[in-house]
Amino acid sequence: MVVIMVHWLIKKGIENEQAFEEMWKRMTISPNTGLYREVLTQPVEAEDAKFNTFSITDKAYTTYINIGIWKDLASFDAAVGKYIQAPERRKPLGGSFKDKEMLTLYQHDFEFKIRERVILKKLLDRKGALELPPADLS
Repeated sequence: MVVIMVHWLIKKGIENEQAFEEMWKRMTISPNTGLYREVLTQPVEAEDAKFNTFSITDKAYTTYINIGIWKDLASFDAAVGKYIQAPERRKPLGGSFKDKEMLTLYQHDFEFKIRERVILKKLLDRKGALELPPADLS
């Protein structure tokens, strides 16, 4: 099992935030591709400072964190790798590649900065008494 965390940095403004959320809702993963669960989250400014110790937010953009739990990295790559470009293969802003395959996802108009992602490996696993609630989207 691997966890893929994507940090989305979205331009401030309700129209940009709504555009991002609508795009995220439309992104789909085919069944039986190795995805256990994917959750889109947003940091909450808690009243008690003990809950705000992770500096992933900034007043210049709106932060979203996408957390995907996958069977393995190969499953993730097979399902969505075609949409991810290595940094040296990304098309320049305002530019294009002649090869149409290179025109996959890069930076959307609503993004403040290109999204960041990291692969997290499972070290240990703890089950609580509660089961996960049903997903909002299929």
